[in-house]
Amino acid sequence: MSQELKLHFLGTGTISPDPERSCSCVLLQTPKENILIDIGAGSLRRMAIEGIDVNSIHYIFVTHFHPDHVSDLIPFLFALHNARNEQGQLLRVWGPPGLFRFIQSMERAYGKWVQYSTDMVKFYEMKRRLLDFPGFRLIWNKVIHTQESVGLRFEVANHVVAFSGDSGYCQELIRLCKEADIAVLECSHADEFAVKGHLSPSLAAKIAEEAAVKKLILTHFYPDALNSNLLEIAQKYYSGEVVLASDGDSYSIPLD
Repeated sequence: MSQELKLHFLGTGTISPDPERSCSCVLLQTPKENILIDIGAGSLRRMAIEGIDVNSIHYIFVTHFHPDHVSDLIPFLFALHNARNEQGQLLRVWGPPGLFRFIQSMERAYGKWVQYSTDMVKFYEMKRRLLDFPGFRLIWNKVIHTQESVGLRFEVANHVVAFSGDSGYCQELIRLCKEADIAVLECSHADEFAVKGHLSPSLAAKIAEEAAVKKLILTHFYPDALNSNLLEIAQKYYSGEVVLASDGDSYSIPLD
């Protein structure tokens, strides 16, 4: 892997069907790891389109248990069951409290197809707010969406990439995004259709501005958001660079 952080957007849509967008999924590549942030419906097919081997994934981090963020986890595990090569490394799946209960319910439904020895797949619930891994540090916090929803802050070699998951405007998310090189924030609805527990372009932009984010990437669009002028609205509230993510987009941060 090269000496850079790379974001590869595999799903930028929502549960509303869109032929151009899968549900939420981003691949974060560090010099040492391939990390999936969420794994919503369509993620596995998008990985195949982009030539990403399921065996190459080291970590999956789930922000919450809504289907558009986690429903391809079971197909992913099923794919590993059938495609795991002898050199396949351990897959570690992390999520907020409730992950164990979710996995147990899936095991009851699907049986042996999602059951693995612990040298293949391990599951972890986030407890400590700061987690150190060999190649990165993760800081997480609860955000405003569901009871278990979390936002994530990845720190790699003095660089920061933050993810909102699904969230409304809140101070916890601003802290997670503080001075991030890139903040990936959901933008579910246009301002005029904004709902509690989700962000609109103005709210996402205000978070980025208050957190002094260097680059804002908006994602997770319902149809009404895509039919509005998201960039124009966001740029009224945020002075930095803002872009709209599409499936297949990639962004890089050179490491020092």
